[in-house]
Amino acid sequence: MTAAIGRRSVLAGALGLAGAAMVPAAAQAEAERLRIVWWGNDDRTRRTTEVLKLYQAKAQGAELVGEVSNAEYFPKLATQLVGRSAPDIFQLEPGSFADFVQRGATLPLNELMPKPIDTAGVPRDLLDLCALDGKVWAIPHGLNSFALMYDTAVFKAAGIAPPDDKTSWDDYAARMIELTKAAGRDQYWGSCDASGYGYAFQVWLRQRGADLFTADRALGFGQDHAAEWFSYWDRMRKSGGCVPADIAALSPDSTITQMPLIQGKAATSLAFSNQIVGMQSATTAPLALTMFPNGGAGAKPGQFYRPASSWSIYARSKAPEAAAAFIGFFLNDPEAAKVLGVERGVPMSPATRELILPTLTPVERATVDYVNFIADKVGPYPAPPPKGSQQFGRVLKRVADTVAFGTASITDGAAQLMADAGAIL
Repeated sequence: MTAAIGRRSVLAGALGLAGAAMVPAAAQAEAERLRIVWWGNDDRTRRTTEVLKLYQAKAQGAELVGEVSNAEYFPKLATQLVGRSAPDIFQLEPGSFADFVQRGATLPLNELMPKPIDTAGVPRDLLDLCALDGKVWAIPHGLNSFALMYDTAVFKAAGIAPPDDKTSWDDYAARMIELTKAAGRDQYWGSCDASGYGYAFQVWLRQRGADLFTADRALGFGQDHAAEWFSYWDRMRKSGGCVPADIAALSPDSTITQMPLIQGKAATSLAFSNQIVGMQSATTAPLALTMFPNGGAGAKPGQFYRPASSWSIYARSKAPEAAAAFIGFFLNDPEAAKVLGVERGVPMSPATRELILPTLTPVERATVDYVNFIADKVGPYPAPPPKGSQQFGRVLKRVADTVAFGTASITDGAAQLMADAGAIL
């Protein structure tokens, strides 16, 4: 989950929370320079920067240096970890979280709870989304799930009902083909091509009783699964239901600015529920969200609740208590909660969720309603993925593009995916 907006730095001074129990006296007495990094679009950076300023206004002692980066985020972080120069606090997401933990990059947070990180308002099952081997390694920013975003105006003008939670993959394909024709626009299609989206593939697999990875951290799908997935999108592509290969190649994942929906080239996109906030700010098209297509009669739930992203502390940080104090502030401060809204996901704490509701726009409120709506429609959280799993999305995208461009057959692409995915574990 990235957004290509370039790279910038923000500087906030004075870390420490004067007068608050969140910061130990030792941390207040000694000046600390903390570095914090995240990825995200302009809206996320604006909100995060405001929270840094709020913290600065309540703090004393140390300097807080923040930086946002996008396409280079994980390669840069990996390089810094190798060089033992990683930032004190860094943002992770479910696809990368376990990988970083298993590489010894993150600090276990159990001894930093409940002080300075007070998680009393977070239900334990949600906190466990960032736990591994009995320890908590990150603090989630918010809760989200996968979501199909769509342009409501296009469906209304075409006289076609938009997808909903009862729409199957076959229904979705038929409707997208129909919409492409009904829209009658040059270089405009019903759907994005999600054949290279690892998270969409995972939902599809789970509906069939499989998954990306097993509990013992091996591949959880077979070559037949991969071939069926590639075949579905091949049929969509050839029938005009989704964008062609040359456009799909420029949309590597859920990067907002590169989504065909945001670029005015498609009516729908498969993404994450919290992203509708950033997406709506990037387009004048009126957006709505629903669940991913289902697996049909008798299928298992494909979606699950997930931490939208999370804060982790570098295992070699020289100021873990001070870093934890900032995370505690980010999690619990009422003013910070109102600034952050639901851009990083619906707040984990029910009390915080209720606190911010009156401040939300209709689009922001839609994400809360959506998370509540799917409560009885989601499956269990997946088992922790194996070391190296973070690379799976890039592997799938690379192979999916070869199939889309016709340089590999569906059979060969499926075999290649199995070989390349197995090699990263």
